[in-house]
This record gives sequence, structure tokens and C-alpha cells, in this order.
Amino acid sequence: MKSGKQPLLLVFGTSADPIHAGHVRLVTGAVRALQARGEQVAEVMIMPVFRHHNLQDAAKRSLPLTFDHRYDLSQLAADEIKRELGQQGMKISVSRLEESLARSSNRPNFTSETLASLRQQIDPQLKIAFLIGVDSFSGDEPSFGKWFQWEHLLETTMLVISPRQGFEPNFGYLQKLEDQGADLVYLEELSIPEISSREIRARLEDGESPESLAAEGIISPEAAAYIHAHELIKVWNTLDSQQPQSVLMEENMQNDDLETKIGKLLFQKKLTLSLAESCTGGLIGHRLTNVPGSSEYFMGGIVSYAYSAKVNLLGVSWETLKQHGAVSAEVVRQMAWGARRAFNTDIGLSVSCIAGPGGATPTKPVGTCWCGISFGDLDRQYHFLLEGNRLQVKEQLAQKALESLLSLLQELP
Repeated sequence: MKSGKQPLLLVFGTSADPIHAGHVRLVTGAVRALQARGEQVAEVMIMPVFRHHNLQDAAKRSLPLTFDHRYDLSQLAADEIKRELGQQGMKISVSRLEESLARSSNRPNFTSETLASLRQQIDPQLKIAFLIGVDSFSGDEPSFGKWFQWEHLLETTMLVISPRQGFEPNFGYLQKLEDQGADLVYLEELSIPEISSREIRARLEDGESPESLAAEGIISPEAAAYIHAHELIKVWNTLDSQQPQSVLMEENMQNDDLETKIGKLLFQKKLTLSLAESCTGGLIGHRLTNVPGSSEYFMGGIVSYAYSAKVNLLGVSWETLKQHGAVSAEVVRQMAWGARRAFNTDIGLSVSCIAGPGGATPTKPVGTCWCGISFGDLDRQYHFLLEGNRLQVKEQLAQKALESLLSLLQELP
């Protein structure tokens, strides 16, 4: 398999909580194996994951809550890696890039996005080498082929593949990637102890001391001292006992309700949503937040009932309100824009209506409703004329707005 002599920045991304001796052995072993193959590893970067896409896993869902501790433990691991390697000229660092990207976008970010951002920040002479387990390249249909923008990743990044017990590489698939121009190396010579962060937490939560695990060589003495000093066992106990459940990753959507279908599509397409509700008074937000895990894609809503709220909170123009009225295509367009700006989301959805019994005009009878959706350069407005009493109109509009959103999401690639 091909390789080059351009200096490498070896990136190790991990959601491990806690990081342990197996990770240290993996990184140090990878550096030595690459050097033995003639590669120049100039720098190693540990990249703790801030948010994860696997919402069914309770530990993965809790990652943002433990990020600072995982970052600190990664720093201790970086110090250990530096001591183990004993190469004074090599920089070993820990990055908060995943945190920065996730906080700025209000959503988890994918590996290709993280490494693309990293590429813009580092010395252009360095080549990014991403350390990844062979489990992503195993089986008849390797999961790597389902990664977000995996083709772009191949164009910009060297893949350093490490063995993992119980997984055999699909060599035909690896050859196919190389034929497409991938720069990859499989470090079959590595022997990595099988240590599980989940098992470490379970043992500690069952009453074992961090020092006893350090004596076994599973974690470092420094990590044991940190876990003890920061009462991480108590933190993990609390998080693990919650066991949050999510329906978002179920493949079969046939029997899902409308809100769950929308949630799954937003999650799968990595999009975030915000609302600007007028007459529905928060009803749409109520329905969306009935879905477990909806905080992954629904950022919030503004109930802008009065004219002044539309202007002050959403940036709707007074002139537009005076000229067209609150229940109009022009106003719901600006409301949707305002929601996107306020919450920094991909999609803004807005609604306004005359729910009755009063408020009608000769051109706008009771039941006149407008819905607006703003996404990228796309702006759509939907007009409905609904029947029923005040509550019935509100409920129907919430339903129609969600149906419109689902239809748009189903159109997207």
C-alpha cells in the first residue's frame, strides 16, 4: 500500500470516557509502526469527541456533559504518550476543535468536517493522518462507505488503520479504496490490549477504586488520581443510571407519528430547526419536543404573538406588517428568517393565522393561515384556509405546518 514522506500529523479521535492505557498503547504503537515504515510523524493530536451521533447509547449521549473531564484526561494521556515515545522533537497535543465546531453549529459534526476545519488551521506542509479502527473496514459492506463525505475524506487525509480484536479487514474493499486514490496503511503488526471504557466505568461504579485499576495497568496513576479528585465515579453513576432512550435511529418509519418522522429526518440529514410561532402559541414546539432526543435537532422557538414581538425578537419589518398584515406570506417569510438567525439553525419554520372568532377582514376570513419555511436559499410559504373553532384552527395549522416541513425534508437528498 502506498505511502509518502510528507511530515504527518497523526490524529486520534476518541469518545472514550475515560481514555485508558489501551488508547495510549494504540497511539504509541501506531507512531512507531509508521516510523518503521519510513513515515515521518511530526505531531500527534488527540481529538476528544464533543457530541456523538449515536443517540441510542446513553454514554454517547452524555459526552457533552463530561467533555471537560475527558479533555483533561486526554491531556494526561498525551503526557504519557510523550514519555513513552521519548522523542523530544515530537509535539503531542489535545484539541478542543470538536467542541468548537459543535457549539458553533448546534449539532454534532462529522469526521470529514472536523478534519477539513483542522486542515485550515495547521501548517500546510503537514499531512493529516487519521488513526481509525479496522472495524470500519470489516464485513461485506464496511461501515466506512456510509460515512458522511467519505470520498472527500479520502482526497484530503491519509487513513492509518489499526487492528481490532474480532474484526478482519475487507482487503478487497481496501484495494478498491486505493484504486480510487486513497492513501491508506493497515498496521497489521500492532497488538493492542482489549480494554473497554464501558467496563472500566462499570467496575468503578461497582465499588472498585481507581487505584486498583491503575495497579493493573488499565489506567495510569495520574488518571486514577484525577478520577478520584474530581469524583468522576459519582458523575458516571448519575449519567449511566439515567439510560436515556431514543427512537431516532430506528430504520422503520412506517408506524411513526409525524413529529418522530421529522425528527429522524432532521437527525439523519444533520439539520437543525427553530420555530417562530404566532397564533399556535408554542403548540408546534410542544409536539416536536414530545420526541425523546429532540434537543439534538430542535434548538428552540419564539412565540411572537404581538406585532412588537415579531419586530423586536424576529426582526420583522414594521412596514411589512403595516402593508401586508401579520397573517401574510411576507410576514411568515421574515419570521422564518428571524428564527434561523436567533437560534443559528439550518431551518426556520413560522406560522401566523386568524384563529377567530374575531380578527377577520373582507379578504382574510377566520381560518386564514400562513406557514413559512426558510432553508438555505430556499423560502417557501404555504396558505391554508381552515375551519373550526379557535382551538381546532390552531391544532390544524400545527399539523399542516409539520406536514409541510416533512414534505420538504423528504425532497432533500
